Amino acid sequence: MGTFEELVAEGAAVPLEGWDFSWFEGRATEERPPWGYASLIAVRLRDVTSALDLQTGGGEVRRPRRSCRR
Repeated sequence: MGTFEELVAEGAAVPLEGWDFSWFEGRATEERPPWGYASLIAVRLRDVTSALDLQTGGGEVRRPRRSCRR
């Protein structure tokens, strides 16, 4: 592995057009956690009338309810 400066220079030279992420092959790894956000939050939201979602993404995990308990 190179120095920090060498790695930054190498990354800066990579084209950023399109969706070609092949440059990351063997450089980046991802491991999913053993829990799922959607299932954890579903249990907690089951009995509430409102919730505040802060910085969890685009809101695609939680669909609006058709009706709320009052």
